[in-house]
Amino acid sequence: MASRNPVRDATLPPSGMGPAGLPPAGLPPAGLGERLFEVLGSVRFLMRASGVAFIVVVNAMIAYGVWQRHAEAVQGAERSTRNLARILEEQAVRTVFSVDLLLSDLVTVLDTHPQARTVAAPSVNALLRNRRDAIGPISGLIVVDEQGRVLHHSADSSPPAFDLTSRPYFAAHRDEGASDGGLHVGAPIPSMAFPGTYVIPMSRRWSHPDGSFAGVVVAMINPLRLGAGFEGLRLGLEGTVTLALADGTVLIHRPWDEGRQRLATLADWPEVDAALRTRDAATLDSVLPTDGRPSIASVRRVADYPFTVAATLPKAEALGEWKRDSAVWIAMGLAMSMVIALLTWYVERQQSRREQDQNRLERASRRIRGILESMVDAVVTIDSRGIIETFNPAAERMFGYAEAEVVGQSVNILLPEGFRAGHDRSMAEYRPNAGSRIIGNDREVLALRRDGSTFPMNLAVSALRLGGPDGEGGPDENGAPRRVFVGVIRDVTKRRQQEAELLASKSQAEMANRAKSDFLANMSHELRTPLNAIIGFSEILDSEFFGKLNERQKSCAKDIHDSGKHLLDIVNAVLDMSKIEAGRYELSEEVIDPCEAVAQCLTMVRDRAADSGVDLRNGLSGGLPTVWVDRRAFKQVLLNLLSNAVKFTPDGGSVTLAARVEEDGALALSVTDTGIGIPKEFMEHLFQPFRQADNSASRQFEGTGLGLSISKNFMELHGGSLTCASTLGVGTTMILRLPAERVVKPEDTAVRIAAALV
Repeated sequence: MASRNPVRDATLPPSGMGPAGLPPAGLPPAGLGERLFEVLGSVRFLMRASGVAFIVVVNAMIAYGVWQRHAEAVQGAERSTRNLARILEEQAVRTVFSVDLLLSDLVTVLDTHPQARTVAAPSVNALLRNRRDAIGPISGLIVVDEQGRVLHHSADSSPPAFDLTSRPYFAAHRDEGASDGGLHVGAPIPSMAFPGTYVIPMSRRWSHPDGSFAGVVVAMINPLRLGAGFEGLRLGLEGTVTLALADGTVLIHRPWDEGRQRLATLADWPEVDAALRTRDAATLDSVLPTDGRPSIASVRRVADYPFTVAATLPKAEALGEWKRDSAVWIAMGLAMSMVIALLTWYVERQQSRREQDQNRLERASRRIRGILESMVDAVVTIDSRGIIETFNPAAERMFGYAEAEVVGQSVNILLPEGFRAGHDRSMAEYRPNAGSRIIGNDREVLALRRDGSTFPMNLAVSALRLGGPDGEGGPDENGAPRRVFVGVIRDVTKRRQQEAELLASKSQAEMANRAKSDFLANMSHELRTPLNAIIGFSEILDSEFFGKLNERQKSCAKDIHDSGKHLLDIVNAVLDMSKIEAGRYELSEEVIDPCEAVAQCLTMVRDRAADSGVDLRNGLSGGLPTVWVDRRAFKQVLLNLLSNAVKFTPDGGSVTLAARVEEDGALALSVTDTGIGIPKEFMEHLFQPFRQADNSASRQFEGTGLGLSISKNFMELHGGSLTCASTLGVGTTMILRLPAERVVKPEDTAVRIAAALV
């Protein structure tokens, strides 16, 4: 290092300062740089710079768009000429196909027409005129014999004796031998029938039955008519359409211009002729040989027919719209520059308003923060790495941590050790829009307080994508939009305690219900003995075994008997219901004939039906298979259904019992009545014990409400079912169904009986 000069150091002012401590000459004052930095960094300057940059970008884009539109205009013109060429091809094929079909049909008709060989036959002449008028471009139809003489002409009922052997369309078919060469299309020729005009001949061979040459059938096409249809398809006012033969001979070129050179052959059009030598279709830049204008041309060879079509569009016309659009876009660029300048000025004025809006947003943010702080539920947010970002006061009270202690920490500090690995795995495997078993679902997990105690909590997690496509504050470390996960947590300790209390209450209720069932079963056994004695003694009194009874005494004895029987039925029903509920009812299964059981049940309810004026009908036709059931239970079900049907059917009604074997082999028996029906609102309670449709104090029909419940349980013990279909005021149908395994096949009857005896 060089040694410092103390004298020089003492005489020179500090660096950057002139004599007497003033800034050196030519340098800005000390505060000017800071001022300049302030101006360049101000929002006003940035807005103005952005406006200028935007104007430059917009005008550059408009210039690029004008250039791009030029290329698109050229491509659009090429596409339009290709489409026109395809349309010309389709129209040419359609016209020629129609003529070809007409000639083929005409040859077929001539083969069978009796006057086909008669010169100028009126019927053939009328036929030719009708066929000529069917296709507009056809000016005439001619039938020529093998000698070249005209037999028939659509334009003349007495055709002149022309010799047509020199015509190409005649010679071509005559020289092709016995084969049919199909449709022949010739170059335009002068018309003999209409001097001064030209026609395009299209012909087909007419053969004798042995295949030898019999002549030709010719359609003369008017080029003016055909050309008029083609000219209507031209693009704009300056485009042209051309139809030529495969050898290049031009048939039609529209529009004709007498002042210009006529196009006789495609060989006079060098670009098109060169393209057709190597390709069947092409679109190219060309110069029209008729007027020398630069044009876009599209040329195609016609499939299946010897034609070539061409369509052109002048480049000046193709680019006309582009020139107009370019002027508009340039004007728009100037207008947009002015608008951007005005908008920049306007945005500067709005800056102060935006600052006010930002202040309002800050107040709204504080309000949202206040809402979170006042929530009863804990709210915790974490980022995609599981780091805690927010922790509201409810969470502080629930977990025992202050917000400052947990923000920036892993959420695992709130989870027991056994749950941390699963949480980390779920966070690592989370993919947006791929579904998750955690996001959007409530679940119960264990949480860990600061003091080390655990408690059950209900956790609802939702994923929140911050900001726009880049997320608030930019993407995360993986380049993905930034996301946070919001967890709403509720302590469910009290709810768990309530659930445990409910389970205990339910268990006590079930124990009480079992005790009730046991009590009813025991009491039913105790009641049956005295009831049987009462019923027995009432029967002895009624039989006058101990002496003569008067009518009043006999009536009392009968009432005692009936009441005892009714009470015994109730006790038996209660006993059966108790056994079923306790799971102690055992089936005593055997092979029975359902027809016999039905007959016995009908006999038991027949008197009651007769007393009620109900017609009891047995719809069983016999021949039902035997079944493997508990005889008593099966009969009790039938008897319950028949008794209910008779009880709820008014005087004059009917009760019908029917049966059928279903497709799956099951046996179904139905009891149908025309009674009062069952209300819809009671159908769901129909098979519950001690329930009746009429539960009022003044109900009309007696009963305990156990019959249907017991019947349904009996059917389910057999693996079957009992269902109901009813219409209020119309009637009810009860269907009992035994599964196929309960239906005994004849060969299994002995085996079932032997098994029951073991």
